Amino acid sequence: MKPVAIVSNPVRPVGPEATCGMVYERFTEDTSLVAIAVVERGRPIGLLKRLDFLTKLADRYGRPLYEAKPVTYLMDSNPAMVEETDCLDNINSILVSAEGEAMQHGFIVLDNGFYKGIGTATTVLKNNMALMEQRLQDLENAQVAAEAANRAKTQFLANMSHELRTPLNAVIGFSEFLLSEASRGRTVNDLKSYIEDIRLSGVHLLQVINSILDMSKIEAGAFELKEGYIYVDELLDQVTRLMEGMALTKGIQIKAYDIPSDSELCVDVQVIKQALMNLLSNAIKFSTDGSQVCIMFSQPSAEEIQFCVCDTGPGLSEADIAQVMKPFVQIEAEHNRRYEGSGLGLPLVKAFAEAHGGRLHLESSRGKGVQASIFLPSTRLQHSKALLFAI
Repeated sequence: MKPVAIVSNPVRPVGPEATCGMVYERFTEDTSLVAIAVVERGRPIGLLKRLDFLTKLADRYGRPLYEAKPVTYLMDSNPAMVEETDCLDNINSILVSAEGEAMQHGFIVLDNGFYKGIGTATTVLKNNMALMEQRLQDLENAQVAAEAANRAKTQFLANMSHELRTPLNAVIGFSEFLLSEASRGRTVNDLKSYIEDIRLSGVHLLQVINSILDMSKIEAGAFELKEGYIYVDELLDQVTRLMEGMALTKGIQIKAYDIPSDSELCVDVQVIKQALMNLLSNAIKFSTDGSQVCIMFSQPSAEEIQFCVCDTGPGLSEADIAQVMKPFVQIEAEHNRRYEGSGLGLPLVKAFAEAHGGRLHLESSRGKGVQASIFLPSTRLQHSKALLFAI
């Protein structure tokens, strides 16, 4: 909770050399004055309380006795004093312990030990009202955060129930089918395809679990890079070969040309490979059958290098872009999803890029595809030059 600076009245103080007659005139001229502080070199040394002060000078012997004397004769040399930035609960405790005198006669408000103003019952009321409003706002914010966390948990469980059940059902279903056929003495004609389906389901399940574990490490601050060196052409060749099977199922042809062989990157190879595969996976997944997916590598400035993956899919609105950057969020509703995914792909790419001192940037609009770019510091490239690849 943010500290609430106590409200005070900026009452002009007097010095210890001021006379009681001068202060008497101020009290009688300004009926709103509850008290006047006595200040020496910026620091308060006492408090002149209106009621006590006027009572003593109102007596027929009091005014001739005190009028010409310094105000130190009639000041309270040990008044209640509080720092304006102190916790309001502590201030309330101090004022209550003063047995009501501070609330009735006023108290001194300090700014790092120096005089700031006079506090009264009215200023205390204003501060307590401000504190109450802030606490209500904090409670409202906490409720909103709790509701958001609950929605995220519900969405996570919904996504994971789908992503984990689908490959598990495939593994169990195909395995049971093979076992049942074998127990009946039948021969499965296409045994290889069933085994391949089981393998692919297991790989998909492992990828989902790895993504969850990676995100957990990142959020716990336990994610560490294991940096090494790899040539750009080798990196892109490995990535495209790994994604080739997925692309072929949709008739998307993968081509690579003009790949440099003398530009070496200093990165966590496995992490950057996974980030590029995530971007390519999204691009292939959302592109129409027979279309193209492009990946470009360049050095747009002296400070950065860029990997850019482009597709011709349905694209994203600005609001969608903000949403897909959140973990476990997918644009389509869970009950009407056409595409598989845990909702961790882009958040992981963003986290992986930032772990390398870089960033992820998305450019898109509805119906015009997505251009996803990973920017890394140019210091990670050993032989930098502008390059272009197409897939």
